Amino acid sequence: MKVGILGTGFGAYHASIYKKISSIESVKIFGRNVDKLSNIKADLGIDVTNNIDDILNDPDIDLIDVCLPNHLHTEYVIKALEKGKNVFCETTISSSLEGAEAIAAAENKYGKRVFINLFILFHPSYRYLHQVIANNELGKLREIHVKRLTPAIWGSLGFETIVTNLMIHEIDFVTWILGEPDNIYAVGSSKNNNEANVTALLKYSDTAAVITGSSMFPKSYPFTVEYEAIFDNGVIIYHEEFSKNGNSRNLTKYTSYEKEEIISDQGRNPYEEVIRHVLECCDTGNETILSVDRALSSFRTALRIKGLIYK
Repeated sequence: MKVGILGTGFGAYHASIYKKISSIESVKIFGRNVDKLSNIKADLGIDVTNNIDDILNDPDIDLIDVCLPNHLHTEYVIKALEKGKNVFCETTISSSLEGAEAIAAAENKYGKRVFINLFILFHPSYRYLHQVIANNELGKLREIHVKRLTPAIWGSLGFETIVTNLMIHEIDFVTWILGEPDNIYAVGSSKNNNEANVTALLKYSDTAAVITGSSMFPKSYPFTVEYEAIFDNGVIIYHEEFSKNGNSRNLTKYTSYEKEEIISDQGRNPYEEVIRHVLECCDTGNETILSVDRALSSFRTALRIKGLIYK
């Protein structure tokens, strides 16, 4: 398979993953920064271009990986579909609901497949929790608290973007395990246009999910993700920190009988797992959990939360 990548931000990381996969015949990446392209070519040994049409119009490219800014996703996903390519699109699916729905319509129109990078669904700790729920291992899930906490290192994450650009990953996961909520309540505070804290309560018939996203942590604080899942017959707690000194991860299950540290598959890279899944689905036609419909479900929920914090 031959892959074209649009964007040299996260696209460069995607390229490094494709290079590890034996079934990939070639990778070509588009970017506007000539120096960055030169570095990518030197580091990875792949073709580069500063003309986006070199990728869109290349008849030999099978899959186009869209790593452009969110507001460009709709335009270039649809252009790739028009050219007869399958598409792997970075999250968030689009910058607007109308744009996301246009992608869904184009996928149906052109008969090619679109995969959205809902990478949290391939993270070992979240997949473990999904499995526990699916197997009814601890009884009914009554409440789940999920968090994503970061210093102001990712650009603007104020009220305008924090829900769709940061919290979207936790929303992806919650809507995967529980669906779209019956009711949503949300509160937020903002330090400035670039930093904010938002907490949303998603209410279901017999379960509640609390999602917190914050970009108001000081730079000395490590980027942190965590969840606490409360069941009838136990609790599962996950906490992971990323810092310049290294990462730390704990996943623990508590029942009436024991405390168990969960370690299976914790070393797997969710980004690599996602890309391998996309390639397999392109080859086999298998169903995917990275569908546009699933991305639309979480995006609708994110926009509902965003609307509440602006009121």
